[in-house]
Amino acid sequence: MIKSKRFTLKRLTEEDASNRYLGWFEESNTSAFISYTSSSVKALKDYITTKNADPTCLLLGIFADEEHIGNIKYEPIDLVSKSATMGILLGETQWRGKGVAAEVISASANFLAANHGVECILLGVDKSNIPAINAYKKIGFEITEQTEHGLFMRKSLQ
Repeated sequence: MIKSKRFTLKRLTEEDASNRYLGWFEESNTSAFISYTSSSVKALKDYITTKNADPTCLLLGIFADEEHIGNIKYEPIDLVSKSATMGILLGETQWRGKGVAAEVISASANFLAANHGVECILLGVDKSNIPAINAYKKIGFEITEQTEHGLFMRKSLQ
């Protein structure tokens, strides 16, 4: 469990798979920018179980008090290159634009650095997702590569 000022990050369990969580994938602003989709609560449970069994993956739920508002995932965590590739999903729309990403990325990156020796965080983002790109830049991510559809970004933890 990782604590930040406003949030608790904890490993997701099958019990966290709910119809509300499933609904996040149906929202157009979410589905346009994520590669994972799910069609059932059972599929979500299977996904959580698979990710938790993978030693190169850290899938955390973002909780405000006891409310599950999103997820942050690091996969793969590469201990040789000391890097981790990150993805974040803020499912509850009322939390968007309120600094959630900056706070949870910082807390989880500090955890990865202290507990796994991770020295940099990598991510890919759709180039039309301007709010996300601006948020990542604001917390120190730099663009390392541009493709037709997206950007690759990197943040050093040292």
